[in-house]
Amino acid sequence: MNDIRTNRFIKEVLDSTNKLVNIDINDVRDLFQEDEEIHAFDVSVPADKENRMMLLVEQIKKCSKCHEQYNRILVFFFFPEERPLLMEELKPFSDWIESVPGEFMVKWGMATQFTQDLRAIVILQ
Repeated sequence: MNDIRTNRFIKEVLDSTNKLVNIDINDVRDLFQEDEEIHAFDVSVPADKENRMMLLVEQIKKCSKCHEQYNRILVFFFFPEERPLLMEELKPFSDWIESVPGEFMVKWGMATQFTQDLRAIVILQ
């Protein structure tokens, strides 16, 4: 993969425990082409914020804008066990995915983590 930060984010996703929706090494291999540049970032909002997923997706949109022309997306959400991410909260994420132009492949997952934030690792190619 491209750089140390990207490798660190991929390792964090693969090594995470308490996964509710899994991403594994085969997902990463299927998604990313070795000869193309990969961009990775993470964003977070306090888990107790109202509209937390909408706020998180706004950050994802802002950060991904500078890497447009991507057609492969991996997003992994982390949240505190005591403030679980509910399926109905995923609507802003689903709306964003539907708004991305062109054809693309997306894989996403989620896990609990010792954190007070709702956090997403995003990897684009």
